[in-house]
Amino acid sequence: MAISDVYEVQEGGDTLLILRNSGAPFAAHNTEDEWLNALPQHQTELSKRRESSIIPKKSHIVSSETVSNDSSLAEDKPEPLHMRFRVSSAILMNTSAYYKKSLSGDWKETEPEPGYKWTLTANDWGGEAFLLLMRILHHKTREVPRAIELETLAKVAVLVDYYGCHEAVKLWAETWISNIDEEMTESFYSRELLLKLTISWVFSDKKRFRSLTETAIRTSRGPIPTLGLPIPYQVVG
Repeated sequence: MAISDVYEVQEGGDTLLILRNSGAPFAAHNTEDEWLNALPQHQTELSKRRESSIIPKKSHIVSSETVSNDSSLAEDKPEPLHMRFRVSSAILMNTSAYYKKSLSGDWKETEPEPGYKWTLTANDWGGEAFLLLMRILHHKTREVPRAIELETLAKVAVLVDYYGCHEAVKLWAETWISNIDEEMTESFYSRELLLKLTISWVFSDKKRFRSLTETAIRTSRGPIPTLGLPIPYQVVG
C-alpha cells in the first residue's frame, strides 16, 4: 500500500479525508462476453470498432488466481495508492448533500487521526478528479484548470452525482463542456458515448442528453451496460 503526502486543500482544515485505491479502473466492462451473433450485425466497420471500446480484450484480462500463481505478474502489479486530503467539514457540509447528512449529529465513520476532528474515507475514485472536486468545493479556483479531458470530466460527473454537489460545480462544468464542445457529439454506440451521456445527464444538458440517448438506442445492438456510471434506467432498461 502506497500512501501519499497530505494535500492541504484547506489550510487548518479539521478533517482528514482518505481516498483509498485511487487508481481503480473507471467505467470498465465487467465481462468479456460480446453480444450474441443473433443480434443485428454492424452496419459499418467503424461502428464495430467503436462498440469494441466497451468490451475488454481477452489478452488484457488477468484473473486474480493467475496473478497469485505468477510471481512476475504479482511483482509488476502496482500497489494501490491511498491519497490524503486536509479539508474543512463545514465546507463539505455546505456544498455536498452526502457530507451534510454524513457529518450531522453524532455520526462517526472512523476514529479521527491526531490533529483532526474527523477522519473520513472514500474508495476507488480517480485521484485527479477527486482533488479537482475538493478544490472546487473549497473555492481554490486558482488551482483548477479551465480545460480538462473527457475522461476526467466524466470522473468528476460521477463524483458530483454521488456526493450531491451539483450547484458547487455547475459553472466549472459549463466551462469544461464548452471547451470540448466538438468532442461531445457521438455517432456510434461506444464507451465514449456512455461517458458523454453521463456528463450530459449529471450536468443537466438536456438537449445533448436527448441526442446521445437517441444515438445509443439507435446504434447499440443489444442491452446497454452502464459500466458503473449513473446512467438513467430509461436509457439502459
